[in-house]
Amino acid sequence: MREKMLYLSARNRGPEEDVEEEARTEGMIRILMERFDIDLLEFCRSGRNTQLRPDPALRIHAVTPAPRPHMILSNSLNKLRGSAFHTETDKDLQAEIRRLCKSNAYTHVFITRNLPGSCIDLLSSLLPDAVIITDAQRQESRQAESKAAGKRGLSRRYHMLNAVLSRRDERRLMNKTGLLLTASEWEALSFKALSFADAGKVHVIPQFIDLDDYAYDDPAIKEDAVLLHWNMHTSQGRDAALTFYKKIYPLVKEKVPHCKCYIVAREIHPEVAALAKLDSSVIVVDGGDAYEYIRRSKAVIASMREGCGGQRRILEAWALRTPVVTGVKSAEGLTCEPGRNILLAGTTGEIADQVLKLLQTPELGAIIADQAYRTLLKHYEAGNVKAKVLSLV
Repeated sequence: MREKMLYLSARNRGPEEDVEEEARTEGMIRILMERFDIDLLEFCRSGRNTQLRPDPALRIHAVTPAPRPHMILSNSLNKLRGSAFHTETDKDLQAEIRRLCKSNAYTHVFITRNLPGSCIDLLSSLLPDAVIITDAQRQESRQAESKAAGKRGLSRRYHMLNAVLSRRDERRLMNKTGLLLTASEWEALSFKALSFADAGKVHVIPQFIDLDDYAYDDPAIKEDAVLLHWNMHTSQGRDAALTFYKKIYPLVKEKVPHCKCYIVAREIHPEVAALAKLDSSVIVVDGGDAYEYIRRSKAVIASMREGCGGQRRILEAWALRTPVVTGVKSAEGLTCEPGRNILLAGTTGEIADQVLKLLQTPELGAIIADQAYRTLLKHYEAGNVKAKVLSLV
């Protein structure tokens, strides 16, 4: 007899910002449906609906709360602690969790990283015998930690206090969960360092993709084109795009005058859109056509800035056999070898040099793309990840 799982997912941000989380959630559910009958409870603060369709093994429930003034005030006060853990669980979500737990005998509960950490307290009390699985991420990223280290005076003391409180929340999360999953080795090691007693609960499930979604019958015809593909609706994404357009693209065009630049985004920042209109070689592409343009480009550039959703974009380029140029920070957490399956750069000049290599030496791009595809098959393909997930749960 199949066991039952309650799967809690949330969307708290804009359409671009949740792309990686959406894909991870939907991929994870497809894997778990092989073993469990799943009730998917989505907390949709921004009104998004899952791409998954109802199935005999999947029932979908949604909670979309009405805005409340006190929630807006609370979010403002907690802005500097950008974590869901300390946020109070919405009353509508609480009520739906209670209803589902009362009506079903769940053996497992899966909580995604965007949900309030207080959900775990409620679920522990309602389902004391269930295995709670948390797909977690560190509240303080490495970039945030490095910024805090440079603060002085009262600001430094505030950031130090914030870090202490975040570690306390994370230790509490580790204590209450039965299995804690992370997307990178760095996050896994960071969690393990917080609690030796709970370190055995921590396992890495990397970002993964299903290669069936990237299959084409005909080979791609490569153009002298580069492609920018990241979240350009945020300030980080905007800044990365403007830096490329103003400092890197002119260096590329100087050597390859007929080069084109494709920009793919669900939403594009007005400043980036305005610049694109001034140059006929810069073409804004609808997100639905992204794969075809990745295939035809000779290089995909993944943003080096945090918060741009670059890692999944790298995997998509690998799946479509297009070489990637990015920075060390964007490649962190990926199994990659510079110069073998990816090209890394630290400055605008280095990015331009790496892009020119790929534009002017097509055989180099083909070799790097082939090695990247092999890496993807070994570490990030859904079939391989599925075996690990099912062995853990």
